[in-house]
Amino acid sequence: MIAAIALPAASAQAEWREASHKRFVIYADMSPKALNAFASDLERFDSAMRFLFPNPQDEIDSANRVTIFVVSNEDVVQTLSRSENAAGFYRPSASGSIIVTPRNTSSEVKEFNNRLVLFHEYAHHVTLSNSTNYYPSWVTEGLAEFFSTTAIKADGTVAIGLPNNARTYSLQVSNPIAAETLLTSDTQVFDEEQVAQKYARGWLLTHYLMLGKTRPGQLGDYIKLVNSGTPSLDAARKVFGDLDKLDRELNAYRSRSYLMGAAIPPGKLPIGEVTIRPLDAGQAAMMPFRIQSAVGVDAKTAALLAAKARPVANAYPTNSWVQRALAEIEYDAGNDDAALAAADRALAADPKNLMALIYKGRVALRRAAVAKSTDPAVWREARRWFLKANAIDPNFALPFVLYHESYARAGEAPNASAIDGLIRAMDLVPQDTGLRFNVGVQLLMQGDRIGARQALAPVASNPHGGRGNRASAMLKLLDSGATTEAVLAAAKPPKVDTPPAKQ
Repeated sequence: MIAAIALPAASAQAEWREASHKRFVIYADMSPKALNAFASDLERFDSAMRFLFPNPQDEIDSANRVTIFVVSNEDVVQTLSRSENAAGFYRPSASGSIIVTPRNTSSEVKEFNNRLVLFHEYAHHVTLSNSTNYYPSWVTEGLAEFFSTTAIKADGTVAIGLPNNARTYSLQVSNPIAAETLLTSDTQVFDEEQVAQKYARGWLLTHYLMLGKTRPGQLGDYIKLVNSGTPSLDAARKVFGDLDKLDRELNAYRSRSYLMGAAIPPGKLPIGEVTIRPLDAGQAAMMPFRIQSAVGVDAKTAALLAAKARPVANAYPTNSWVQRALAEIEYDAGNDDAALAAADRALAADPKNLMALIYKGRVALRRAAVAKSTDPAVWREARRWFLKANAIDPNFALPFVLYHESYARAGEAPNASAIDGLIRAMDLVPQDTGLRFNVGVQLLMQGDRIGARQALAPVASNPHGGRGNRASAMLKLLDSGATTEAVLAAAKPPKVDTPPAKQ
């Protein structure tokens, strides 16, 4: 949910363009030359990461393209994210993963620039893209920090492991967090200073294990043990040995005058095609509202956004992209008739508009649920739209998710096809923690504790999971041998006491 926000409206001077690649799509108000350089660097960065972290699921990545919205500056990022400390953010979702990153940064640290922010967030997307493996949060953030300083040379060489000067202050504190604290950070709640330490010390340990040359292979061995179910601290002691000694090594490593980086020559990196096009007038006019909608709204901001976006969209009634955006905005505001009308206009212009089909189904699903319908035909009609979308693109995760959800909303047990589809959706978008949580619960209900643990582990280690991370509690119960019933009980959200109404 977000607070009310005023993004600059599109104007005659705006130069909104799209850069499209098989693994990402960028929307930015940039000149063709600037956007081409921006997208080309990201393409090489993506290729380098996949060279270092090969993933057998890469062949379906085109189904999980991340959308990158480049906004003007950090102030806009912070307003969108509702965080005063955010320079950029990544939000994975079965409906479409997004990154919001600034075109300009205001930091006094020269190295803290828009490329560093983008590479940090994009590194999350790549490292979390394996549905069968996961990383504890210190590794997740350590890797993102490690790769954020990547430099793309003029000849296409990708240099990694460069100094992280943006973390200099946190690295130089006299009392850094101990390795044991870092390694058990998933079970702790950190204050702001400790979080900064976690990022900095996580980067240092990651750099040391990957490029320090004294502990080759240990990071991979540690990750394998953690994925086998070994608690992080036990895995660390088995692989790293004496953690006090590791701390001393890290402090000595931090004090070096120079840290070795590494270079990947361009010949080792396959380069794909990036296509750049200007947005049409309707898309450019709608873009500020599309960004807000993609980030998320609450009941208040949804109504405000719909009121602002509606007259803009009404000027482009035959533009399928614009009408699909309006359908989402109207749906989020609870305006079902308007959402259906917009979806119909989008489909009239483009019968294969997937999200327009989705919103036809979502409206039907919501209406059936509100009416508490017991007519199977009503629910079948809602599901029909998700089946249509799936037939057009069987590698789009959202129809699987909504098809499965329809059974719960109807008060029915999902059939085998719905369950298989939900698991398929997790394979397509393994970064979506909410989806993984639902898969974990579904597998537990089927008695598959091993599969449930595999689905829940990345959710439990989510560095932004908050104090009430139910997956973490479920994982502890699973590992303790608790009954499946007890683990499922921990999946339920805590009850919130409602204060009595004032007389």
